[in-house]
Amino acid sequence: MYDSIETDAADLDVSAELIEEEKPEHGLELHIGSNVFRTMNGVVKLQGKEQLVFEVRQEPPALLLTMDLYDEQAARIGHIRRNALSASSAGRFAVSTTAHPEGTIDAPVTVMVLDRLTGQTVLEAYLFQKRKIRITTAQFYSHKGELVAVSPHYCRIGNGMTRFGDVTDSRGGAAAIG
Repeated sequence: MYDSIETDAADLDVSAELIEEEKPEHGLELHIGSNVFRTMNGVVKLQGKEQLVFEVRQEPPALLLTMDLYDEQAARIGHIRRNALSASSAGRFAVSTTAHPEGTIDAPVTVMVLDRLTGQTVLEAYLFQKRKIRITTAQFYSHKGELVAVSPHYCRIGNGMTRFGDVTDSRGGAAAIG
C-alpha cells in the first residue's frame, strides 16, 4: 500500500558546510581616541567646519592628510595638502610618513605632523587593514581657536566637549565632532 522511498546515505550531503559570503566594507573607519566613525568619507568636521581630510591610496599604500592649522586666536598658520606643506608653513611644521607594503597593525602606514616651534606632535595617524585610520595622538587648534586634544582614550575640544567610547555610523558622510 505504501511505496517506500529508498535513499542512499551517500546521496545526502549531511556534512555540507555553510558558505559565508564576505560582506563588502564601504568607506573608511576612523578611530579618534576611543571613538569610532564608521563608513565615513575621510572628512573630519570640527565645530561645523571641514578641518581634516584623510585619503587612502592603495598602490603604493599611503595615508594622505589635508589639514588647516590654526593658532589659539583662530588665525590660520599653516596648510597641509596631501602630506605636502604649503610654502608659508614649511618653516614651522614638518610632515613625516612611513609606508609598508602590507599596511598591517605591526607595520602600519603612518603620517605625523610636528610643530618645530614647540617640538610637540600636532597629529599622528596610521592606516591599518587597508581602510581603517586611527588618530593616536593630536594637539592642535580648531578654526575657532579651541584646543583639540586626542589621546588613546578621548577626543576633547576646548573645555566643554569630550567624547569617549562613542560609535557613529557616518553613512558615507563626514565625521562631525563638536
